[in-house]
Amino acid sequence: MKKQDDFKKIWDSIPKDVQDELTKALEESSATSVEEFISEIFVGDCPECGSRNTRDCEELPDIDDITIGLCNDCGRLWCTECGRTITKGDVCEHWEICEKCTRKKDEFGDCGIPPWECAEISVFDDGEDEDAL
Repeated sequence: MKKQDDFKKIWDSIPKDVQDELTKALEESSATSVEEFISEIFVGDCPECGSRNTRDCEELPDIDDITIGLCNDCGRLWCTECGRTITKGDVCEHWEICEKCTRKKDEFGDCGIPPWECAEISVFDDGEDEDAL
C-alpha cells in the first residue's frame, strides 16, 4: 500500500499535460513489462535502424551505463543524452565538451541545459529544414 501511496504523490505532482503524455505513451506502447516501457520512454528507437527493440546498458557487463542505448537488432550503441554513436569501452565525448564549456555551472557542474538541447553538443535531428533557418 505504501508504494501505491508514494506513486500517487509523485503522479499528483506531475503537471497534467505530462500526465496526459505519459498515459498516451502507455496506451500506445507495445511493451510487455515495466522495463520495456521504461526503455521505450528513456532509450527510444534506434537511431540507426529505427528498431524499438532497444535498452539501456546499465546492467550490461563491460558497459554498465544507463545513458548508453543498445539496439538489440543491429547492435548500435549510442548516447541517449546527445545522440552520438558510442564505441564499447568509450565514454561519450559530450561529457568532455560539457566540462570545457565556459557557461556558469552549479555545484554539480551542471549549467542547466540538457545535453539533447545544447547546440554545442547535441547531434539529435530537431526535424527542422536547414534551408528554413
